[in-house]
Amino acid sequence: RQPNKLAQLEKQMNWYLDMETLPTTDADVIAEIAANIKPPANYSKPETIAKWMEENKEQAVKEAVHKTGFSGLYGSIACICYAFDGGEVFSVDCRDGEERMLEQLYAHVFSASGVDTHNGMVSMPVTFIGHNIIGFDLPFIKHRSIINQVKPPIQFRKAFDAKPWSAEVADTMLMWSSDKEKRASMDKLCKAFGIQGKGDFDGSMVADTWPTDPQKVIDYCADDVRRTRDMFKRMTFDFGQMSFLKSA
Repeated sequence: RQPNKLAQLEKQMNWYLDMETLPTTDADVIAEIAANIKPPANYSKPETIAKWMEENKEQAVKEAVHKTGFSGLYGSIACICYAFDGGEVFSVDCRDGEERMLEQLYAHVFSASGVDTHNGMVSMPVTFIGHNIIGFDLPFIKHRSIINQVKPPIQFRKAFDAKPWSAEVADTMLMWSSDKEKRASMDKLCKAFGIQGKGDFDGSMVADTWPTDPQKVIDYCADDVRRTRDMFKRMTFDFGQMSFLKSA
């Protein structure tokens, strides 16, 4: 007996997402960054400027390049981990190219949320859930999709343009508090909720770790999806079984 297709189309699928990004490796961008590194404005004497540049420029360039990992204009996506409802956590990553990674992601989302009807394949509505997903993940994915010329499925395009209160998105950072002064990091919320925290690895280590141990980054990202799912359940008063609680 086939499932009721109308009921499937009325169901809102929860899609939990997290990703890790990398700074630019473009030599021209790095050269432009280096050319724009200047000493503090209160340095006016040529000898003090020269000394500052000698002692500080290399580190300043490194820090500025690292910050490009927060921009979809210059940085790139290392990996994206995601889960549909209460299911397993999947991952795609950039080792075969960022364009290929985005294509794989979009194909999976489209197939997982599609319902075959007499009028063809129709997509179920999807709620994209993540921590700071509105401020970071979704805009970054949108920008990298534009740059790589990969067209997202309709669910993503709706989420890209969604307002914080729209049904297409749920940002656990904003769900906790929309007040900028009262927002909390994922790690702090996990601590308060009794969920396993990030431990001794965090996002600042991704860029240096990815070239030698990409699986460590992917595993870290996948755990953030599990943390996000448990946080979302807690914040929507779903106090049933959670997957990532601290050991007793």
